[in-house]
Amino acid sequence: LTFAAVFEMDDKAKVHKEWFGRTVIHSDHRFTYEQAQEVIESGEGKFAAEIKILNELHHVLRKERFKKGAVNFESTEVKFKLDEKGKPLAVIPKVRKDAHKLIEEFMLLANIVVARFISEKNFPSLYRIHEEPFVDSLKALELMAHNWGLKVRLTSGFIQKNIMKMLGSVKGQPHEAILSILTLRSMKQAQYNEENKGHFGLAFEHYTHFTS
Repeated sequence: LTFAAVFEMDDKAKVHKEWFGRTVIHSDHRFTYEQAQEVIESGEGKFAAEIKILNELHHVLRKERFKKGAVNFESTEVKFKLDEKGKPLAVIPKVRKDAHKLIEEFMLLANIVVARFISEKNFPSLYRIHEEPFVDSLKALELMAHNWGLKVRLTSGFIQKNIMKMLGSVKGQPHEAILSILTLRSMKQAQYNEENKGHFGLAFEHYTHFTS
């Protein structure tokens, strides 16, 4: 038993119709991320045509999100390989592929459209907000970047795009991970609030959390 957000979309990922309500989900098939990724890469398997469409839409949504100024904090997650007694044998980096990003983009889409709907209807609700970072925090981050020889200006103009330009300039370099962590720490913490104040990091005017 679920609450669902149901959308009709075109090939440009534009939502033309939306419906929210109580639903019952009966799964015809369940995929792990790895199984879905295999279908994406091979183009074959159960629901290959449907997964292909969803994957194409996710790329459009993701591209549009970063075009609007979303900050991409990519970090490496790890998983542990254990023996039968639970003793760690190895640490394996998790690789985020299209299957993971596909789910992420559609969860974000559902949260955006629902937040916009409740805002337009003036329904009482909680929003997930993320306010702009303090100027002092950005100046400290600028100074750290300058110490690495990066000529960046974060405190003027389009802040999100300035941050993405800075992070992009160190892609693949030894200090990429530490600069990404320092950038993340310079941000204000996201929080829940009954007043919609937008989400700085995701560059959304409306955002909430209801997906699982």
